[in-house]
Amino acid sequence: MFKEDLLEKSEKLQFKILKKIYLNNGRIAKYELCNTFNISPPTLKSHIEKIDFLLKDNYHNKVQITYSKNDIILKYENYINLEQLMSSCIKKSLKYKLLRYLFENSNNLSSGIKICNELNISLSTLNRKIFECNCLLKEFDINIKNYRLEGSQSQIYYFFYSLFIVTGTVSTNSNFLFNKLINFFNKKFKISFNIKQKYSLYVWTTIINNRKFFFKKEFFNNNFYKDNIKKLNNNVFFLELKTFFEKNYFNKNIGEYISFMTICFILSFDLFPIDFIFNNIEFKNNMAFKTYKLIFNQINELYISPTNNFNNTLKCNLLSICYKQYFFKGILYSNDYITTNHYLSEFSSYSRKKFVENLLLKIHNSTTNYHIDDEYFKFCVILTLNYINGNTKYPINIGVLSQSENLTLSSTINDLNNALRKKFDVIVEIYDENKKRYDLVITNFNINFKCLVNNCDNIYFFTNLGIKYDLENIIKLLDKIEEKK
Repeated sequence: MFKEDLLEKSEKLQFKILKKIYLNNGRIAKYELCNTFNISPPTLKSHIEKIDFLLKDNYHNKVQITYSKNDIILKYENYINLEQLMSSCIKKSLKYKLLRYLFENSNNLSSGIKICNELNISLSTLNRKIFECNCLLKEFDINIKNYRLEGSQSQIYYFFYSLFIVTGTVSTNSNFLFNKLINFFNKKFKISFNIKQKYSLYVWTTIINNRKFFFKKEFFNNNFYKDNIKKLNNNVFFLELKTFFEKNYFNKNIGEYISFMTICFILSFDLFPIDFIFNNIEFKNNMAFKTYKLIFNQINELYISPTNNFNNTLKCNLLSICYKQYFFKGILYSNDYITTNHYLSEFSSYSRKKFVENLLLKIHNSTTNYHIDDEYFKFCVILTLNYINGNTKYPINIGVLSQSENLTLSSTINDLNNALRKKFDVIVEIYDENKKRYDLVITNFNINFKCLVNNCDNIYFFTNLGIKYDLENIIKLLDKIEEKK
């Protein structure tokens, strides 16, 4: 699920159009937008007018969207925060208002008429929005029935936590439990938090306060919860956390379940230092940690030497992904659909996609009891590989043979190397005719000089305008070269 799915269909399309223009450096051809979103020019014009109205309403005249003969142009003076703009629109959407109402009134019986009065809508509109929400909630194994949220309580906590985090729609009012919990972690375990982690804990304690009456044995009675809670029975952190919750307004009957769910969220959302997790053996005694070790080892095997930037931040991210898929079902992406696809397109290559496919196959073959969202996993691992950007066992060697001056050529090679390393492990250098072999030689020499280059498998002739104008073709060629390596 993407957060823009909470918007009306037309609003969702308008944000996709706006994001596409923004990611294209603020200028894009009309025909490209029509082809991408399968809409007619008049329909595009109508949506652009609505986008322009939205921008003026939020940014006055500091941001505007204009037409040229063939293009649509986004102009802004300083900056434009599309995430904030989307969150503002989501908060006004009926689907969000309905979900928020059901969350905040979970302890009260609601009727259709009461909800209609609260949201100022008709009963037919309410039923339509319930249907639309249930379509979105299906992947989270929860639904709205008889005007109440139904399903696993842990899934309900997880969905609303994800919703509030990605939309930034939780107000930062005083939260007694949050302050006490921060102090507890700091004094008892010497753990401090950055701003992002504090906000995550704030959202989680908001959910605890709202749904504390649902932390009951009857909601944690299946074998998965029983087995995982049993593994923590001798864990010092779990026992101390349980004591903390029992002392702070929660009785002994529910302290255990709040503590367990808090640990689930700590592990799934990267809230603790990785060393603290590694030092708690009980946190590692599950399929999530075994999957993390498999991923970690497979990534390390890609490179010929240890990579300096495969740091604790990346390890924490990978570990939290594994825990999240272990404890919960469903994904609410933090990025919108257009941005997610942009990242995938920007950083994917044949070898990276093949690596992820093989990795997923190993994970699926290792267990049948571990649900994993393949598309989300693919996205996260490809971004990780892009960040690591180390030297693999099979780099692509590229020689650049150019008629440009050496100073210009060095700048060209530097630009090309930076652009290509987003996708590939490449070694780009000035062409050396004495080198044993190149996978690719890129040149702007006259084609008749081809016979002089005899130590390469592929030659690409670029224009005198510069290699960057041929980048798309070079990337396609490198994908084919990778496939054969």
